[in-house]
Amino acid sequence: MPLPPWPEMGSNPPASFFNFGGFATFLNQNSALKAELIDYFLPIVVTSTLSSLGFDAAKVPLASDVTTLSINQGQDYNNELALFRKVYTYNSNAYFTSQAADTTPIYYNFKTYQELTQYKSSVALVNKLYPLNIISDIWTFPFPI
Repeated sequence: MPLPPWPEMGSNPPASFFNFGGFATFLNQNSALKAELIDYFLPIVVTSTLSSLGFDAAKVPLASDVTTLSINQGQDYNNELALFRKVYTYNSNAYFTSQAADTTPIYYNFKTYQELTQYKSSVALVNKLYPLNIISDIWTFPFPI
């Protein structure tokens, strides 16, 4: 069964979705989707309080969890995000190709233990920028992250 088109609920995010801006920046740039998903991020008490004060919760900018980085941190984060996107793209392609061919997917194999460790670190970074526990309720990740 094909997934709905991105960014509809139940679809699979493309690798380019994962960047330094994080989920907050994505929602700030997509106000219609932000209005639809705001209750996932702000407790009902907060959104109802904002509404009672005349604020539209969908128009309140969300702040990213990563705001200031040194040059070295920025380079490290960039390398981690690149590795995450590489593995994510590979696993996504493996999954959807296997579905079309009705075979078992063969997911990314790490070349070294160091690469696996770097990938685990990149998943931690992505989870900070994109709360995977929340977005996995919104979008589909049919392959391991």
